[in-house]
Amino acid sequence: MKKTNKRRALIVVLFALSFVLFGCAQGPDPDGVSAPEDTVDFSRVPDGTHRGTFTYGAFNFVVDVVVADGEVVETIVVQNRDNQPSRDAEEVLDRVVEEQTLNVDAVSGATVSSRTLIKAVENALKRAKQ
Repeated sequence: MKKTNKRRALIVVLFALSFVLFGCAQGPDPDGVSAPEDTVDFSRVPDGTHRGTFTYGAFNFVVDVVVADGEVVETIVVQNRDNQPSRDAEEVLDRVVEEQTLNVDAVSGATVSSRTLIKAVENALKRAKQ
C-alpha cells in the first residue's frame, strides 16, 4: 500500500511540475518575436514601394512600405490576422512613419501583432537595400 501511495504522489508531483513548466502559456509569447534591429537607415533605402513579410506561427504578415526621399512616408497592411488586437496593432505603423524608426513602442494589448508588423516593415526595408 505504501508503494502505491508514493507512486501516486510522484505522478501528481510530475503532473503539477509539467503543468507549471509547459501548460501555463496564454497564447504566443511576445518574446518569441525579437525586437527590430536598429541597423536600418531609412535614408539609404531606395525610393519606391517595398513589400515585406514576416511569419509567426501559422500567421503570415505582409506590408507594403512606401519610401520617398529617404523617409518612410506610408505603410500599407496587405495581410494581418483577423482579430481586433491585430487591427489595433496597425497603429504601430503610424508610429514608424511619425518617428522614422523601427524602435517604437508596441500597442498595448497587441504586443505580438505590433512586433510582427514591425518585423515585416524591417524585412521590407532590408530587402529593398539589397
